[in-house]
Amino acid sequence: MDEIVIATHNPGKVEEFKTLMQELHLNFKCLSDFPPVEPPEETGRTFAANAKLKAVYYAKALNAFCLADDSGLEVRALDGAPGVRSARYAGEEATDKENNDFLLQQMKFQVKRTCRFRCALAVANPQGKILAEADGSCDGMLLHEPLGELGFGYDPLFWSTELHKGMGEATPDEKNKVSHRGKAIRKLMSMWKKIK
Repeated sequence: MDEIVIATHNPGKVEEFKTLMQELHLNFKCLSDFPPVEPPEETGRTFAANAKLKAVYYAKALNAFCLADDSGLEVRALDGAPGVRSARYAGEEATDKENNDFLLQQMKFQVKRTCRFRCALAVANPQGKILAEADGSCDGMLLHEPLGELGFGYDPLFWSTELHKGMGEATPDEKNKVSHRGKAIRKLMSMWKKIK
């Protein structure tokens, strides 16, 4: 395996994967490098189920090794929401800002603001066989308003208890050391030799 497709159009995610997996010297591609493929319906009830679903679907559709992630934010006061609907919390085509604004609206009267980012990864071969899975999480507190200009998704609303700063203020290196995706990728890297 010398080439792998990261199953996303999100440039921020792509850069995180490339940076954290650079020692593998792979040729990284993403969905934007291919003709449009109708996305699968993400019917999984867990991040892991959706990651596997996407990895298998895109690996077969593109006839390539595929790495898919499903990740999002879980807020304890909202019983784990937005959860697997993180990217679509304010609607199917919602922007990051719309999702953030909607989340703040839902949390307007909540005092307890414990939350965590979670990430599940799955790698599939061109035949659709899952070769590896990994996960990671990152604990924090939900801010009352956006902080910082860095990151993407819910980063501006996430106070990292490990970094003692907002994720939207964290440099890419700082974020990768503690992030849910960084932890999941490091787990995946530790088993990489077995999946080649």
